[in-house]
Amino acid sequence: MTTPLLPAGSVRHVDGGWWDRLRRVDPRIWDALLALGVVVVGVLAFAVRKHRPDEPAAWIGFALVVVAGASLAWRRRAPLTVATIVSAVVATASLLGYWPEFVLILWIAVYSAAANTGRDRLIRVLLPVAILTATAISIGERWDRGLNWVEILADLVVTFGVPFLLGRMTFNRRRRIVREREIATREAVAAERAAIARELHDVVAHHMSVMVVQAGAARAVGASDPAAAAEALRQIEASGRTGLTEMRRLLEVLKAEGDGDGRAPQPGLGRLEELLDAMRASGLAVESVVEGEPRSLPPGVDLSAYRIVQEALTNALRHAGGASARVVVRYEPNAVELEVADDGPGPPEGSDASGGHGLIGMRERVQLFGGELDAGPRPGGGFLVRARLPTEPA
Repeated sequence: MTTPLLPAGSVRHVDGGWWDRLRRVDPRIWDALLALGVVVVGVLAFAVRKHRPDEPAAWIGFALVVVAGASLAWRRRAPLTVATIVSAVVATASLLGYWPEFVLILWIAVYSAAANTGRDRLIRVLLPVAILTATAISIGERWDRGLNWVEILADLVVTFGVPFLLGRMTFNRRRRIVREREIATREAVAAERAAIARELHDVVAHHMSVMVVQAGAARAVGASDPAAAAEALRQIEASGRTGLTEMRRLLEVLKAEGDGDGRAPQPGLGRLEELLDAMRASGLAVESVVEGEPRSLPPGVDLSAYRIVQEALTNALRHAGGASARVVVRYEPNAVELEVADDGPGPPEGSDASGGHGLIGMRERVQLFGGELDAGPRPGGGFLVRARLPTEPA
């Protein structure tokens, strides 16, 4: 039978197959089916086993299997609670002589707890539970021979250690997948913003070119043809308004999340003390020194100088580990020089001082004004950032 051809531009929706359909099933359904299967297998195992005369009534074993197996239905929604319940049941069953029938249930519970719980909370709750349960298992198996801590440790490794390691491997793999997806999403957003910014840049550049041409025309005919000059000025005004609107859109696209609405006044070196107070409140001991006669700087240079000091102090707070920092602002006739030094260990070797973006941002700000940047470990320990930004003459 021939498959009909699709029209050009149409898309055929292909079913992902039985595996994809199974993956879309609610995990709670799978957990319920798992719990039901474990209960059935456990009940059958108890039904076919030989009942020893020294064992308690058989219904107690059936009840313990049902309680432990049924709790697995919540193994992802309340993993630590399920692990604790199963461990308590296993400890009780071991003391009654019912240990081997509960190995699979305990493995599933411990694996689920390790795969779905953060490390700190997992260790805080599961470690004492594991020690008590392994002790109970050893007592139940060897109550007539006394406690042997080597055997207890072996039981702890077999019953808890192996499923715990498997669960942590699953937890770390999921976290790595989530992190990779987040990075891919951020990169896709950044690429899309860059494409939009390039398009808007072309629009703004076009309007700026129109303004330059119209200004030249207005200057040429200003004296001989006032009406034409007025029309040229009107075109300049219209192009300027349109270009300004597109420029705002461009800045909105490039603005990072958390930057605010862009209406607040941009900071400069005049607000340096506020920045230093905030750093001191965060735990970084920092002092400042101003050399030369402070003066007003061009807005772009002033903002970049502030941001460089801010980023350098943030790096010191992040990597210096309770050390102190020193900020020097040096006003020169044609430039402003910044030095931020700390006496901490600095960032890990081979890494950027700010996780890959701090020093890059500083270099971009310095290069924008044709300045110089020097950043790296200090000979006597610590980290030093030195930047020089050219300015207009005083």
